[in-house]
Amino acid sequence: MIIKIHQVFRDLKNYRDLKKIIKKESAESPTWSKLNLRVDRLGRIYTVINLPPEVTLSKDLPKEYWPAYAIEESRPINEYLTTLNLQEILIPEYKEIKGSEAYLLIYYPYFIALSWWWIFSRIMFWVLVWFIEAKYSIFSIAWEKISQFLTIG
Repeated sequence: MIIKIHQVFRDLKNYRDLKKIIKKESAESPTWSKLNLRVDRLGRIYTVINLPPEVTLSKDLPKEYWPAYAIEESRPINEYLTTLNLQEILIPEYKEIKGSEAYLLIYYPYFIALSWWWIFSRIMFWVLVWFIEAKYSIFSIAWEKISQFLTIG
């Protein structure tokens, strides 16, 4: 349990560092602008990869191979993020943009221990503790007995 909490704090530190790097790079870096990278409030980095006509109009290249081209086109972005040491805390996802010949490339922050389930389970634990205390006063009675024992001795 202690190790899990330590990993959650590490995830939060990585996320804070990611936000700092993104803020600095988006304001100062010409490479960031050249690669047409954008960021949202959650710290996701995204861009659009447009497929050129030689790919989309080619009869030799079926539509099933278009994602491979998008992955190849994202190589400069991956190299840039590697120079910022972000390759281990970001996960790329490619989404086809319906009605166009482009892909949305999104880099999500990667959390090892922190998850919605972890947050939900901790909230439920403390709600349960509060409910038991409100209904039965178990913790108050136990604390009172400990206090009496310590004052007697």
